Amino acid sequence: MSPSCVAPVVAIDGPVASGKSSVGKAAARIAGLRFLDTGIMYRAVTWLALHRGIAATDAGAVAELAARCRMEPAQDDDNAATILVDGKPLRDELVTADVDSNVSAVSAVSAVRVELVKQQRAIAGAGGMVMAGRDIGSVVLPEADLKLYIDAAPAERARRRHAQIILADPEVPYDQVLADTLRRDRMDMERADSPLVAAADAVVIRTDDMDFDQTVSAVVAAIQSVASSDQAAEPRG
Repeated sequence: MSPSCVAPVVAIDGPVASGKSSVGKAAARIAGLRFLDTGIMYRAVTWLALHRGIAATDAGAVAELAARCRMEPAQDDDNAATILVDGKPLRDELVTADVDSNVSAVSAVSAVRVELVKQQRAIAGAGGMVMAGRDIGSVVLPEADLKLYIDAAPAERARRRHAQIILADPEVPYDQVLADTLRRDRMDMERADSPLVAAADAVVIRTDDMDFDQTVSAVVAAIQSVASSDQAAEPRG
């Protein structure tokens, strides 16, 4: 899938707050690859819907929003939770409790997924990409050179998510974030269209007992291993 054996396409999947986005961006920077957090694309559609008074459950309206928006990663931004929507950066507004509570409903709309998957595949088409989400290895990029599934226990993921949310909304209690994490896990894993699942050939990385740097190192090592293997397999002249 990659245009160059040393510029692999890497799919990273995992549940909410598993660390796949921040870790994926850091690993991509070290490996010299581009990065896209596809979850931010769904958050952007969710925020746009809420901002315009459209219910997250209005499948037709949110699908129309997804079809009209053109998104691309903000490669020069240090924050993994940033996306350019029609050229405008969205960041802090995408990690509020309201977006958290509605993004799974938007993500479950098949027409939204169809529209965003088209954009995701086009972005990855040039190769040299780390793409993170919930259905990258299984649906969006099934031919990716490397598939990773990053996971942690719900309580640990909720703790991490709570630490993010209180920066923008200090009144949100941890118990609310944990309940929302469990609810979103159920919705993501049980939805009929592209449910959250580890691809059969994915390497699973559990991060419960790993800090950020350790997790990044594990992902970089996996990327370098694939790039080295592909380079060794390249026909010699």
